[in-house]
Amino acid sequence: MRKKEIKTMQLGSTVTLVYTGKLDDGTVFGFATKEKPMKFQTGMDMAIDGFEKAILEMNEAGEKKTFTVDEYGAYGEYLEGHVAKIPLEQIPVNDVKVGKRIMLSSSEDGAPMPATVLDITDGLVTFDLNHPLAGKSLTFEVELLEVEDAPEDFVSAAEKAQHLKEQAKLLGGDQGEDFR
Repeated sequence: MRKKEIKTMQLGSTVTLVYTGKLDDGTVFGFATKEKPMKFQTGMDMAIDGFEKAILEMNEAGEKKTFTVDEYGAYGEYLEGHVAKIPLEQIPVNDVKVGKRIMLSSSEDGAPMPATVLDITDGLVTFDLNHPLAGKSLTFEVELLEVEDAPEDFVSAAEKAQHLKEQAKLLGGDQGEDFR
């Protein structure tokens, strides 16, 4: 009888898992079930850094782990400077109410940016542009369901970004000089 090969975790492995994510007060903020598991390839920036780091420390399918990710390994610190007031008449959404998340356009590039309505007073809407979980520690209860080997030619997102940066320097795109 052949011995069953146990796949172990490595950067580039694709993992399938179930989890429950909780705040310090026990509030559940997210979960994945066996019927609808979470699946992602490690090293591709598809999960928050602290979560992925803890997953990479796990070894094989069936393993369970509970861990806490601080705000810096999750969604960053809560920044007071990411709160903005905008006149109500400039808001493109009709149904603006406190607590609602809406998409605003960034003034820099026009890209949509999620914001939470904090207050509406005297025709001004106060928006919180921080991620809803910014400034919070997150506790995860995880069970690995499957670990798939990394492809032999796997290159992580960080390695790709570094390579592109080096290529830009070689092509004169990151020199800060004017080549007229």
